[in-house]
Amino acid sequence: MRASPKFCATLVALIAVFASSFLVLHPASGLSCPATGCVQGGDTLNVSITPTTGSAPLQVTYKASLASGGSMKSIVWNFGDGSSLSGVTNGTHTYASAGNYTGTVDADAMDGTSYTQTFAVSATGSIGANIGANVTVPNPKTGTVTAYQLLQQEHNGSLVATSLPPLSVQTDALSYSQGDTIIIHGTVKDVSNQTAVTVRVVNDLKNMVSIAQLIPSSDGSFSTKVLATGPLWTKPGNYTVIAQYGPLTNATTLFQFGGGDGTTRLAAPPISSTFSLQTSAGTFNIPYTIRGGTVQSIQLQGQQHVLVISINAPSNGSLSIDIPRALIDSKAQPPVPTGPNQTSTTQINQSELPDQPFTVQVGGQNVQVTETSDLNSRTLGIPFHKGDTTIDVMGTVSVPEFGPIAALVFAIAIVSIIAVSAKTGLRFLPKY
Repeated sequence: MRASPKFCATLVALIAVFASSFLVLHPASGLSCPATGCVQGGDTLNVSITPTTGSAPLQVTYKASLASGGSMKSIVWNFGDGSSLSGVTNGTHTYASAGNYTGTVDADAMDGTSYTQTFAVSATGSIGANIGANVTVPNPKTGTVTAYQLLQQEHNGSLVATSLPPLSVQTDALSYSQGDTIIIHGTVKDVSNQTAVTVRVVNDLKNMVSIAQLIPSSDGSFSTKVLATGPLWTKPGNYTVIAQYGPLTNATTLFQFGGGDGTTRLAAPPISSTFSLQTSAGTFNIPYTIRGGTVQSIQLQGQQHVLVISINAPSNGSLSIDIPRALIDSKAQPPVPTGPNQTSTTQINQSELPDQPFTVQVGGQNVQVTETSDLNSRTLGIPFHKGDTTIDVMGTVSVPEFGPIAALVFAIAIVSIIAVSAKTGLRFLPKY
């Protein structure tokens, strides 16, 4: 029996109506939004940065809120200068050196909707003294030299020294609980003989809870440990670390403290050690401090420029690791020439390129890290959670897994084995 055309048309219409009643479009998550406001999921994320321009060191006030007045499940600020902060919707941040910085705000609403919004800050000053990876340098010789060649000319081929800020300071984690050990580390660019760095920690009421004076090492690095416990460590909130070197140079960073009961109570102390990594270029000694776990092994995947750190994490914690630049580094690569006859024969020394942040993954997921650097190494503060086993630090340049001599020895060994087997009739597989 054949259905009539009229019956078929009616059936198709009913199916279409039935299907449409189950088709509901949901807003996408994790999309970038314009600077005027992030509209998504029926709400708006408003981000305010004040001021957006000024002379370095430039202190800005930042604030993020949902237009509906709703609360956020999580929020992470990345200020574009290597500093990041999570769990706070407002506060202040200081851009220590001149540059054009692009920051991001990643927020999750209580209904699970994600927002990502960017903002721009321009700190003016002496470009020649404070140039960093995010600084835009005007090129008055457009068409005659590349931007990278101009930078080399202006800074006599020494970009690494000029890319470091005058003073930097960071903590090994973004948040702490009562009894935790806070590792504060930083770098002074130009060291003066026997001049100490003053490091202060203040709570959000501007009350000082810790102070120390440190003499930087010959490479400008300094480090200290602060115990987050006792009668001064009671108020939860955002705490500020203020480092000062001389009368004019200062730098700040923030961390979140969960609060305490005023008693002196210590969590498990961190473990400080050094891992010796054998490579084709020799042995690299890698100092590290870990709390909440132990380091099992460190391996370099030279072809992928990845440092793989295996850990055992019975609880939440963090790893502060001092990575030698000669082992692995992350550099901002110059633009590739485009267009006809736009080839470049300039030999680029990777060590002279400006730094760019490492990409760090814990358990295959990108994480926010803290960092300070000097001419010889870069110190990363990496958070992890209970049960995590692998930390991957991904850069752009590293020691090759097999150096030229090792490759030559390997080739000679293979040729010798082939020659001996041909002469003696030696077989590596059984003959059937």
